[in-house]
Amino acid sequence: MKVHTFNLVVLCSMLLSTTCYCINPKFFNPSKVPNDEKPWDQTQATWYGTPDGAGSESGACKYGKTVENPPISKLTAAAGHYIFRQGYGCGACYEVKCTDNPACSGKSVTVVVSDECPWCSGYHFNLSGAAFASLANPSQQDTLRKLGQVNLQYRRVSCSFGDSIAFMVGEKSRSEYLEVSMEYVNGDADVHIENTISFDNISHVWGPTWSVFAGGYDLQPPFNFTLAQHYPNGIKGKTIIIRDMIPKDWKIGQVYRSKINF
Repeated sequence: MKVHTFNLVVLCSMLLSTTCYCINPKFFNPSKVPNDEKPWDQTQATWYGTPDGAGSESGACKYGKTVENPPISKLTAAAGHYIFRQGYGCGACYEVKCTDNPACSGKSVTVVVSDECPWCSGYHFNLSGAAFASLANPSQQDTLRKLGQVNLQYRRVSCSFGDSIAFMVGEKSRSEYLEVSMEYVNGDADVHIENTISFDNISHVWGPTWSVFAGGYDLQPPFNFTLAQHYPNGIKGKTIIIRDMIPKDWKIGQVYRSKINF
């Protein structure tokens, strides 16, 4: 991943001065805070890939070319480690805007985390070319791109992808081992596939990918999934059960879609 910037500097001083919004988890339920009431944080943003592109052709979240199409429509971001969090941040939605340059429109746009920027500072956003250009005033996209880097305001917001979650069966799957990746998950929380009676050894692989191993025995599809929202500070949100998600005749690389979402 190439970072387009004239001066990508260490952002330690910025992080030290970032406002801390402290909450009492006993009285705070993030899922009930409207997006327009959430506070903004400060960081910096660069861009990568082609000027009008979706960033990486093969991002760390392994969404592939789906990010080029609606509902994401190339508005993606590669994120620093505090945002990416070993892949738990994959698919998270962030509202971003820039206001302190004449080329900036000051209007916000929602981007989806689809990649990691391992050499960026913790809260840095390396936006796709299309997302970076969307921060600009009309006809000033090239001016903003030439700057290479802008100060950015950001906040995590609730994704709204529709009524269906996509589950793709991974290429390493076999009769006794299942690997699935999730995409288009609604909400503003990390989502985990939890252990159930059917699966008592679900584990996180990387990004949006989870796996289960039957210990040498064949798995018995169809598979049900229990998905749970996990917020910061140990707060647990909504749980949903998706029944018969992966059928008996499942195939590697096949995408199966649920009929419910958060």
